[in-house]
Amino acid sequence: MRDTKKVMLVILAVLLSLQAITCNASAKTIYVESGNSIQKAIDSSNSGDTIIVNPGTYSGDIEISTANITVMSSSPYKAIIKAENNAFNIYEKNVTIKDFDIRGPGRSSGICFSFGRNEGTNGAFYCTVQDNKIYNFNMAADVGFYMYSGSEYILNNEIYNCETGVYAFDLMFQDMTVSGNKITGCDNGLYLVDAPCTVTNNNFNNTVNVNISDGTENIFNTTKTSGVNIVGGSYLGGNCWATPSGDGFSQTHSDKNRDGFADEPYKLEGSNYVDYLPLIPLNASFIVFSEPPAQEE
Repeated sequence: MRDTKKVMLVILAVLLSLQAITCNASAKTIYVESGNSIQKAIDSSNSGDTIIVNPGTYSGDIEISTANITVMSSSPYKAIIKAENNAFNIYEKNVTIKDFDIRGPGRSSGICFSFGRNEGTNGAFYCTVQDNKIYNFNMAADVGFYMYSGSEYILNNEIYNCETGVYAFDLMFQDMTVSGNKITGCDNGLYLVDAPCTVTNNNFNNTVNVNISDGTENIFNTTKTSGVNIVGGSYLGGNCWATPSGDGFSQTHSDKNRDGFADEPYKLEGSNYVDYLPLIPLNASFIVFSEPPAQEE
């Protein structure tokens, strides 16, 4: 069964590579003003367009069936998406969602990739969710089903007060990248089922930070590289592993040479995966919870 899936994925990769991603010479920027519809702007967009959403509060359940578009807030977190179900449903490739404040109803998903796939769409491959605040959902980012999504980038988001921060299953197209995120106050930070994933430079502070089983190629650190990491250290490497109870690996292990990494690697509980460069914050404020903003009436 797995070999059959891999053959199908190779075929799919070839087909996608043959579809040249060309930015139309007439690609345009579409502005959405408060009180208008993001969905209408997306429905009128073409490949290569950028949709800029000005400050205001907008409805969720936004469906994206156009490939190669960017949907972003004009100012970080000033465009608020208040979702009654999923905030965004993505059905096509190379879609970027950026700089939104995405508020959930306590259920559903902030960003959902390909579930209930629309007829005629090719699948949500190579999509990016970046620099958003996503909170109060069952799942902040819901990625899965190998024929319809994969190779997603979940970058530099604040994800909190969700049942699961990032949930991914059956991703056999290419691995997903989860990097630079602050994922706190969730029952599960990451929940990975047959989902190869590269997980680096995240700040985890959840009841269970990673729920994962062995059998896929998951990576939890890069090589030691100069650069400011997510908890203020001078080097990039692995992730910060905290828990609300204060007994997380990064809260209880030493960093005697003060290089920002624990003196020993972290073997993730319940699996054989290892973060060889777990981050140790020099300042405890880097691992506290995010607080949701006051809800508008």
